[in-house]
Amino acid sequence: MSPEHRSTVVDGCVIRWLAWGEPRGPAVLFVHGGAAHSWWWSFTAPLLADRHRVLAIDLSGHGDSDRRERYSFTTWAAEINAVLDVESSTDPVLVGHSMGGIVATVAAVHRQGPLAGLVLVDAPLSNAHISNFDGEHGTLGRTRTYRTKDEAVARFRPLPPQPVTSDELVAHIARHSVRRTPDGQWTWKFDPSAFTRIQPDRPAELWSLIHRLTCPVGAIVAERSTVVIPQDRARLTGPQDGSHPRIACQLLDGNHHVMLDRPVELVQALRALLDEWSDGATDEGGTA
Repeated sequence: MSPEHRSTVVDGCVIRWLAWGEPRGPAVLFVHGGAAHSWWWSFTAPLLADRHRVLAIDLSGHGDSDRRERYSFTTWAAEINAVLDVESSTDPVLVGHSMGGIVATVAAVHRQGPLAGLVLVDAPLSNAHISNFDGEHGTLGRTRTYRTKDEAVARFRPLPPQPVTSDELVAHIARHSVRRTPDGQWTWKFDPSAFTRIQPDRPAELWSLIHRLTCPVGAIVAERSTVVIPQDRARLTGPQDGSHPRIACQLLDGNHHVMLDRPVELVQALRALLDEWSDGATDEGGTA
């Protein structure tokens, strides 16, 4: 299923996204992780388009969206809500992977209007495990160039490294991850400056934000994840304090990028949450 290519302008920056399904359907918006982009979802998200308007955003500094001089979680969240406003969905579900889960949570807190739910896909709940790929000397903070597109695509690897179900899936993502530079070289689409330092408004932990939400919250955690630390996994799967309706948590036998090694199981887990929330639809707003 080929996606629609959509765009809008947010704070002077062109933001692009992919869309599948009927425009009037209930929206599910997917948010990629750091240095990733909308095409990471292009072989899983469309499987939900039979009953939903499925969207996958490129945050600024990622994919085919414009770059900014400075990045913040607040601005990224505003981009998400602007896309939802363009798509005119009054009861969207936000699905965020890794760093995208943090951004989606911030967007949910700031959303003006009802949300049908928030799903965190192997998203870190705290800054206790800041990626060593970030920072001025981290992998993502350095610009790399290659002589040809094929060379760049061949060098593409998920971070952190992990097994995948299909090399073609990785190649598919890689082909959408590179761009040509003015001097004819090839480089990655993401802006390294977004990762040279931790944005000052990055939430230190997500629990306080999650507890402000009145919409349902789900979590999908990879059992072999190196991103969700054991303490946070225990908080998700163990007894909770009751200040928020229990977070529905599902463990998948996979690694951090579950769309690469457990794509079918990921779609099944998402569909189960969406069906449950659809059956118990509520008029509650985004925050308490």
